Amino acid sequence: MERKMLTGFAGAVVAALMMAAGAASAAEFYKGKRVILYVAASPGGGYATYARAIARHWARYLPGNPRFIVKHKMGAQGLVAVSYLANKAKRDGTEILASYREAVTTTPLTIKGGVRFDPATLAYIGSADQGFGVCIAAKRVNIKSLEDAMKTPVKLGATHHRSLGYSSAYFMNNMFGTKFEVYHGYPAGTYIVLALERGEVDARCGWSVSSMKAMKPTWFDGEMVNILVQLSLTSHPQLKGKVPLIMSYAKNDKQRQLLKLILTPQSVGRPYVGPPGLPKDRLQLLRTSFMATLKDKEFLKDAAKQRIDINPVTGEKLKSLITNLFKTPKPLIEEFLAVTTKSDKVKLVKVKIPWQTQKVKVTAVKRKGRRVSFKLKGKKVTVKVSKSKTKITIGGAKAKRSAVKAGMSCKITHQGSRTRAKSIICD
Repeated sequence: MERKMLTGFAGAVVAALMMAAGAASAAEFYKGKRVILYVAASPGGGYATYARAIARHWARYLPGNPRFIVKHKMGAQGLVAVSYLANKAKRDGTEILASYREAVTTTPLTIKGGVRFDPATLAYIGSADQGFGVCIAAKRVNIKSLEDAMKTPVKLGATHHRSLGYSSAYFMNNMFGTKFEVYHGYPAGTYIVLALERGEVDARCGWSVSSMKAMKPTWFDGEMVNILVQLSLTSHPQLKGKVPLIMSYAKNDKQRQLLKLILTPQSVGRPYVGPPGLPKDRLQLLRTSFMATLKDKEFLKDAAKQRIDINPVTGEKLKSLITNLFKTPKPLIEEFLAVTTKSDKVKLVKVKIPWQTQKVKVTAVKRKGRRVSFKLKGKKVTVKVSKSKTKITIGGAKAKRSAVKAGMSCKITHQGSRTRAKSIICD
């Protein structure tokens, strides 16, 4: 009996030492390293604001104090970034992603092609926010509630069909009789905000409260827009009792089931994800350091300054939410697709983003000419440069994109930051 107790004690000691050694090796790994935090969204929006704020503080809680670098990897509503993470990124914890929520939830659940990864195999680190979405309408059109949108057509700005902003018009028109018209094709949410200000569209749906507060804090306080409804499963603390949840409009259990499926990505929030095959000890270190960062006093001060909400979700919770989502019965998925993508009750209008040409001084060139930056009205603008689709001339002669250099004076024709340049004509 005594020998068995000693053997058990010795085994426990060995296990503890192995765990400690594993933690130590994970901690030692990051010393002198750099961690690339990719952001699937465009600069200037909510995803980017969160990522940069977190990156400024995360290293203090990650043993080894690695250097964090934020890079943007946009395309296909987040699928480009997740595909890179799953198939090409280093699997050692030095490349992680601030992903679009739909890119790891409803998009791979519902589309047949274009997804080259399995969301269940990704390493979920955590989320800084639970994603409370809203529908807003400009006050100039006098739409004060969802009931008003059931009586009067409303021009709703959207990116493309995989976004909640796009699909919300479908499911609300189909299920509740609203009259949203979808003006789609904006490159990013920031462009929809500009379109609202210019009067091109009247509404935006699926906009997270945190992004709204970061980009347009006075709008959240009642300036410029009315908040019509909350597109989330739970109410934002500041909107509780003031703005109804979309679930309150459900008439039966089937509609409630569909709404739960539609809105689950909101519960996922803004997921931070590692690649498949990430060592367990390193994933645990990333999870614990991430959650510690979100509780840090200096970070919370920074977050308050940036006007971003912090409502953390653990990596374990994200994993559970996404695992359960992919257990959804096929008939319910088919009904989900029917109400969110098919309707004769939705008017679709493809927007045309106008080309603009400015004479500017190039301030930075990256990736051998693939990205060119300049200042416009005091703000940094970065355009993509295509090898085949961007016309480049320097001194009157045709040139390669790699020939464009910082300091050059050029006329650049483009559709806004992070869009592809049509032409670059340099002196």
